[in-house]
Parts: sequence; C-alpha cells; structure tokens
Amino acid sequence: MRQTLLAFALFLVPAHASAQAPPTPGTLTSIPTTPGSSETIDEIRRLYRVHAGPFYVSPAVLLKELGVDTNVFNEAGDPRQDFTFTATPQADLAIPIARRGLVRTLVGSDFVYYQKYETERSVDPQVTVRAEAYARRLTFFAAGAYLNTRQRPNYEIDVRSRHLQNEATAGINVGITSRTSVEVGLQRGRLRFDGDTVFLGTSLSETLDQDSEGGNLAVRHKLTTLTTVNARYERLRERFPLSPVRDTNSYRIMPGVEFKPRALIKGFAYVGYRSFTPLSPLLPEYSGPVAQLGLSYTLLGATSFGVTYDRDITFSYQQATPYFLDNSLGVFVRRAVGGRWDVMANAARHRYDYRALTAEATAPLDARVDTTDNYGASLGYRLKKDTRVGLGASYYTRTSTVVTFRNYDGLRVGMTVTYGF
Repeated sequence: MRQTLLAFALFLVPAHASAQAPPTPGTLTSIPTTPGSSETIDEIRRLYRVHAGPFYVSPAVLLKELGVDTNVFNEAGDPRQDFTFTATPQADLAIPIARRGLVRTLVGSDFVYYQKYETERSVDPQVTVRAEAYARRLTFFAAGAYLNTRQRPNYEIDVRSRHLQNEATAGINVGITSRTSVEVGLQRGRLRFDGDTVFLGTSLSETLDQDSEGGNLAVRHKLTTLTTVNARYERLRERFPLSPVRDTNSYRIMPGVEFKPRALIKGFAYVGYRSFTPLSPLLPEYSGPVAQLGLSYTLLGATSFGVTYDRDITFSYQQATPYFLDNSLGVFVRRAVGGRWDVMANAARHRYDYRALTAEATAPLDARVDTTDNYGASLGYRLKKDTRVGLGASYYTRTSTVVTFRNYDGLRVGMTVTYGF
C-alpha cells in the first residue's frame, strides 16, 4: 500500500515538475514515525513484504516517466524535443530492535535518460537514515540524509546542474501525557553546486552554496486517534560562504493539524509566521505569513479531491534579486472507474515574487513576478495492488513580468509504471 500511495503522489505532479524538484533544505530527514511509542514497529512488521532475520524491506520500482519532452531545455525561441525516461529503484529498509528501537533507511536512485541529448542524462542517488530509541515516555532520535542530483532545484533554474545536499538532525521527544508530547531538536545542512556551472552569466555555486543550522521546539496533542494538533517553533541560521550579502537569521512559528490516512480528511495543514532578518542592510527583510498544506478527501470511496499549498522564502540564483517569496498552489481529482481503472486531472501554479537588493533596486526589479503553470491528465490501470500503469500528458508554461525572453511552454506525453514487490 505504501508504494501505491507514493506512486499516486508522484503521478499527480506533472512530469515536468517531478523531473526538476528534489527536496529542498530541511526536508530530507523527515522520515515519518510515531514519536515516543512502538506503533511504527508494529506497522512495519505487518505491512512490509520482505522479512529476513531482523530486516524488513519494502522495495519498489518506479518508472516516473517514459515518453517525449517537447522542450528539453526550457527554451523560449526554438525548443528542442527528445525521448526520455526516468527509472527509480528504491527500498525502505527497517530494523526493529525488540520494542526499544528502530532504524529505518530509505535508499533509491533516479536513472535519467535522454536519447539525443547525452548531457542531460544522470544518475541521482539519495539515502536517508533515521534511528530511534524508546525509553518509557522518551524517544531519542537522530537522522542523516544525502542527495546527489542533477535535477533542477526549482522552476527558476532551467539548467540541470550537479549539486550535493547533506542534512543531519538529532533530538528528544518527551511524552508529557498519553496524548501530549514535546520535542526538541537540532539540525545542520550543507548545499554545494558544481563550481563549473554557469546559468545566464551567474555561477550557481557562488550564489547558492549554503550552510545552515538551527533548532526547533514542537508541542503535539492528540485530539483523537486520527487527529493531532501541533505547534512548531523553528530558528534557522543560513550562511553563504561565497555570497555573504545573503547571510540571514530567521524564525518560524507554525501551528497546524495532522490527519492520519484513515481520517475522513487526510494530510496536514500548517499556517504560521516567519521573520526573515538579513545581516546585510542591502537585503530587504521579510515578516509575514507562511504555510504548508496537503489535504485530500475521498467521496463515496470512488472520487478523491486534493489540494496542496506552500508559501515561504526561497533563495534565488540571481545576484540582484537574492530571494523570492514562493506561493505554490496545486489541486487534483482522481476518479475510480470500475475495479482497476482510474482517471486523474491536476493543475498547479507556482508564483515567484522577487525581492531586490536595496542598493540596486529599480522599479522593474521590485515588480518582477515569475509564474509557472502545470496542467496534467492521465488514465491508469492497476494490474495488482501495488502495480499500476498510467498514460498521460502534462502541459507547462512560464511567464515573467520582467525577463520575458525566458517565457516558454512545453508538453510531455508518456507513461508511468509503479511495481511494488
């Protein structure tokens, strides 16, 4: 079932988006578990297909896309097309230690192939490890993550550049009561781009290489067995070794709610406030709302509706406009047809509102907004519980209020396959 849900989430994103949006800093080490209890161990022993000694393994193979991309390089003038596919073998390996501990490892790699344009081919491995130890009302945890990829970091950057991302977290969760817990943690991250990559005259390494560290405090309370309210406080210190004008300190306050998969409404919703304070007087401050939301609802067991929304700050590769406020909204509908068929439709909009250095700001720079739209539709057939074949298409466009020479559109047509063992 886990592989099916993962494939469903991947397929809902247009192929153009899934091929260029790896996890952002602060997300790699977030393997979901239930702090302070052995509930996760019981689920692993019940659901994982492969069991050998102390090891429980849930393997899968994803064919994320197989088809034609009509605009490989996101070009505005004379787009070039190519046949492409992305295959991803992956495995979730778990080692329960009696009922006192758990070690989980998620390992996988994208194998990206383009028939004509060999420069766009890549192998992109990713590994995430999390260890937990339980002692009555205490849960000690530590996690680490490694990502080595050539996929585009976001919709702003059109070139595929090799970059390495490492993260580490550690902390403790304390069960105050049977329903309420408090978690304290620390985190560190490191992001490095290939020093030889230059995009539109700017070195990505010079502007985006980043070191971060911070801490967080979270209070959780279970309202019901399916619903948990959560309040998070996070502090973050970000430093750019080759571009110190971007150095900042910030904090977030994020209250929210989480719903388990068996709930009527599934997913999570957080809406909060972020204070973003640059160390340089040249970089404008930001104080305002931020959000993380992903919710879905199934009507009469046959039709699913979903919405995602993210609002936060992202650093730009450009020197004159060092960051932008990212507003990303997505919706989807899935309808089961018969016992094995389903149809899906989805749409997403990413709006980047740029902030310029005060010493270089002009009216056009201050007013710059880039918008990327994605629309997709697909037809799927489930061969068995964890195996699905889908045929679909996604159309994408980008427009800018200032940099109009980068406006483009494109179409991807092809298939996806998910095979769960």
